Amino acid sequence: MTREDLELLHDAGAFNPSPRQQTLYATHVPFDTMTASRGCERALAAALRRHERVALLGNSGAGKSSVIAATLHPLVEDLVPLPLPVAVERPEVAGDPVAFVRHLVQVVSRLVQRSVPERAGQARRIEKETRPKYKRAKAVSVAPGLVGISVRLAYELDAAVQEPSTTSDQVMDQGRQILDLFRADGLTPVLVLDDTDRWLSAPWLPDNRAVRSAFFATVPRLLAEELDSAAVIAVHPTYVDDDAYRAARGFLSRTIAVPAVPSAGAVAAILQRRIALALDGRGTAADPDADGVDLTEMLDSAALVSLFDYYTGRPSDVRRNLLLVVQAALTLAVDDPDAARIERRHVELAIAEGAG
Repeated sequence: MTREDLELLHDAGAFNPSPRQQTLYATHVPFDTMTASRGCERALAAALRRHERVALLGNSGAGKSSVIAATLHPLVEDLVPLPLPVAVERPEVAGDPVAFVRHLVQVVSRLVQRSVPERAGQARRIEKETRPKYKRAKAVSVAPGLVGISVRLAYELDAAVQEPSTTSDQVMDQGRQILDLFRADGLTPVLVLDDTDRWLSAPWLPDNRAVRSAFFATVPRLLAEELDSAAVIAVHPTYVDDDAYRAARGFLSRTIAVPAVPSAGAVAAILQRRIALALDGRGTAADPDADGVDLTEMLDSAALVSLFDYYTGRPSDVRRNLLLVVQAALTLAVDDPDAARIERRHVELAIAEGAG
């Protein structure tokens, strides 16, 4: 690997600890692969297909969002993620059942608009033309909204979200109707609540804890009893001791813990995938591991060991204690005229300067 390659990786942000949500599934190396088990991504996918409600447990930066993205990525045909931000919305969304379901309706409405902007005209035409002989419309991939749904389903969802709903009962019925439309088309809608770590961003504010408690006292029960929906809820380990979370466990089907990166070899696999994607130039290599990337040309073995030792000495945080460190080390290597790859000294200096 040449210095030009190092500069290319740096300019491409190969080890960006916060990639765009749309590319998370491509950058993720499955924990199931790294740990030679079936206890994370495969377990989550199987649980969601059984319409279970899963608490995905892990520290901030441990990989919860990446696990969700890899499990519900655009090439998965039968699971349809419905991302429902709760920590950045009005407090009522997190603690009031009607406000939460109304929020669900609004999210689906926005996703339909992004998926099929011409739905008002084209979908009605398809509805009219195919009514006598329609069996099942061929699924089409659309982004960045609802991926893999037919135009006909998009139209039906659009009609459902446009229904006037003023009373609490009407709102709840509307939410159930929307989920039923997915199911009738052979799809499993999955409510994704992945931003709950944001309640930790200002722990000194008492309202954050109150909102968190209201969420766990309300939403898991709502998902189980009223909506009967598959769901994945990101859970920080500190939440486990909350009284409201303990009470909510009866409405959650299971807990899946995001494991730690198990070895220096697994760290190498993470970095190799990032390098392959950056060198590919398209950001969506179908099989980055098959691109013949030799990590030792970019990072020496001593640097890899130092990086893994630093990661294992702290709470599991891939984002902060692996990727941020190696990105800073890459910057130091690029600025070092004598370096042709990342050396141990670059990793140790990045750590000393507080990259992690």
